[in-house]
Amino acid sequence: MLHLIPNDLPQALEKLAWLKANGYNTATRESVINDMTQDGVQDMLDTALEGPYWGTAWEKPDMILTITGSLGEEIAKVHPRKGFETFSQDLADNDLLYWRNLSAQVSAAIGND
Repeated sequence: MLHLIPNDLPQALEKLAWLKANGYNTATRESVINDMTQDGVQDMLDTALEGPYWGTAWEKPDMILTITGSLGEEIAKVHPRKGFETFSQDLADNDLLYWRNLSAQVSAAIGND
């Protein structure tokens, strides 16, 4: 469960409950969704590039995720869907569209759009 990337908000809340029950007392709903977003984008990048060549880092947690190249240069910025300030709001509205948005932005960043 620790390394699980949730698919939707109920799974994120289930992971939060598991973390709290297993001694991760500083875990919050926002931290789980932030990890879910960052880990999900990183997994998409690793799969598309066939290895961990690019990385991700939060510019503004829950709002702007930066994709960086192998030398640390900025490749792209990932944002929630239009009409949503945060990834948390985006996910709560529609998990399928949340993932499609992330996937579309990753594809554009690697040039597969």
